[in-house]
Amino acid sequence: MIDFFLYSILPFLFILGFCVTIHEFGHFLLAKIFGIAVEKFSIGYGPPLIRKRIGETDFRIAYFPLGGYVKMAGEEEGKILPSESSTRAVTEEPDTSADIPEEKTQETTITERHDGFYDAPIYKRIIVVLSGPLFNILSAFVVLFLTFMVYGLVITPFLHVEVDEGSYYARSGFLTGDSIIAVNDIPVNNWEEFLDNIRPHEKTTVTVQREDEILDINVLFEAESTGLTPIVPPLLGSLKQNGPADRAGMKKGDIILKINDHQMHTWHQMVELVRENRNVPLTFTWQHKDDYLVAEITPASFYDPIAQDTIGQIGVFMPFGRKYLPLFHGFGLAFTRTIEMIERMLGIFYQLITRQIPAKQIGGPIAIFRLSTESAQWGFEHLLGLLMIISINLGIINLFPIPALDGGHILIAIVEAIRRRRFSKKTMLVIQQIGYVIILLLIIFVTFNDITR
Repeated sequence: MIDFFLYSILPFLFILGFCVTIHEFGHFLLAKIFGIAVEKFSIGYGPPLIRKRIGETDFRIAYFPLGGYVKMAGEEEGKILPSESSTRAVTEEPDTSADIPEEKTQETTITERHDGFYDAPIYKRIIVVLSGPLFNILSAFVVLFLTFMVYGLVITPFLHVEVDEGSYYARSGFLTGDSIIAVNDIPVNNWEEFLDNIRPHEKTTVTVQREDEILDINVLFEAESTGLTPIVPPLLGSLKQNGPADRAGMKKGDIILKINDHQMHTWHQMVELVRENRNVPLTFTWQHKDDYLVAEITPASFYDPIAQDTIGQIGVFMPFGRKYLPLFHGFGLAFTRTIEMIERMLGIFYQLITRQIPAKQIGGPIAIFRLSTESAQWGFEHLLGLLMIISINLGIINLFPIPALDGGHILIAIVEAIRRRRFSKKTMLVIQQIGYVIILLLIIFVTFNDITR
């Protein structure tokens, strides 16, 4: 029970609590800066478990943690759906159903006090709504930067190469077992440095050591070229807490010698054999320091979304090294990686919309619970990696132009600015209900995916 709480419940609440709190704090902070009164700041929905009033704001932690909301003056509280991180009812205060012209047309200063959210100029309303998703993305960058500073950059410290027979690199003169020592006369100490120093579509001189001989190989690296990979020994890196390997007594740094009667020479060889034998008992022989150990281990089933297949795993990571970065280098790399992650997620959303990726890949709270449990079993660094992904994901999804999400509020505000009139209460209720129906259908769909996956 304690393990279940530490590796399942607590990581799940940590992921959701962090992402929701950061999101809502973005709305809260910008509302306060713009002089908009905030009546409630709630993490979770339903009756409050903990509450404290500070100034005009009622801060609360509620019983149901799947989301949160900030209620500003001038907003009606409306029905809250648990799929939304930032849910605010956008129905208006006036009782008339006729279109109402915007009362404030002149610009106001940043310190001006507004009676409510809808009394503020439209550009301020847009910034307040936009701040939630932006805080999610900004927090992902900060988490990644701190991860680089504390844990360092993960690197592959292996430079002996495996060359596929008949590949371009084999024809260029590479042989399996060559050790890369320089690229264009620049020494390299790990595989990432090797990749960073090659220039696609440009002639490159790679210096290798072959036994006692130093050779220069001229090669043209193409983005689509394959057949050159580092040889990684069957050495254990991190182990999954309570995974098959961990339960068998394996430790970080152990060397896998044999699986059944097959001698293990590379990490890739070991992984392929394990992947192909899910739920099949295998006899492992490994070396721990000066001891030789034998145990029967059954690879557990694991669904690989990349291969779109269920494979076997024993819960071990490839060995890797660490490189600690200077402050500014870590800052720049965190920024670059965050942008890359945003681009990758936008690409995934595009592929989902165009049906290049099946919709069954979409997950909800159950999937987050499963992933947070899995990540926690690998260690806190992996949990932070998932936190970054979920936070960016939440920020992007909230920008979708769907009523009841932040993107829907922004779209409505833009339309109101163009037409120079606010929507009537009746119109807003219809838009709001459409948004709730869309969100509800999405909740049902992702929950069905989570259960059937």
